[in-house]
Amino acid sequence: MKMSQTYRAALIATHTIDPTPHRPKSARRGLMQGLGLAFLACTLVIAATGSASTGEPRDEAAVRALGDTFAKAFVQKNAELRASLFAENGTFVTPVGNFLQGRAAMVKDFGPEAQQAVTATTQAAFSNYRIRFIKPDIAVADALLTVRNVNGPDGTIIPVIPINFFFVAARHGDKWLIEDGRAHFAPAPANGMTSRK
Repeated sequence: MKMSQTYRAALIATHTIDPTPHRPKSARRGLMQGLGLAFLACTLVIAATGSASTGEPRDEAAVRALGDTFAKAFVQKNAELRASLFAENGTFVTPVGNFLQGRAAMVKDFGPEAQQAVTATTQAAFSNYRIRFIKPDIAVADALLTVRNVNGPDGTIIPVIPINFFFVAARHGDKWLIEDGRAHFAPAPANGMTSRK
């Protein structure tokens, strides 16, 4: 049997097995499959992006702990602990506008003179955390630090000082550190005397 005869026999056998002619897919079916694939691709992209931007719960807890430890060390008058939360060459802008770079400068600024503001009844706590992971190892945090019962410059007790606190944190090995921190006094809450109608 020659090659052309073999090919012809195969064609006849195929036609006999499946006598219905092959039709191209309907336009509607093709469109639905295309939309389904596009939806699946978008879902996968969103899932991948979402997991990178939210970070792991333990990483978010570690970033929050930086702020909480900062507040605790402030009340304890522990300048070394506060500075140790920053990267070795990290930066910090204090609420009064002093620019500090490096842990040594921070220890000096957080030292005895600054500690005079802390009294036996001083409290400090962070709230309203908003944390966003730019990359799995880099996060930005924005929070409110509320300091209570501190000595003012004139020696009188200031009952409440709200401070907006923003920082960029990065993972260094197995721990998180603040790369750059910025703090500034928050505006006082509006009251009946100052609110506009």
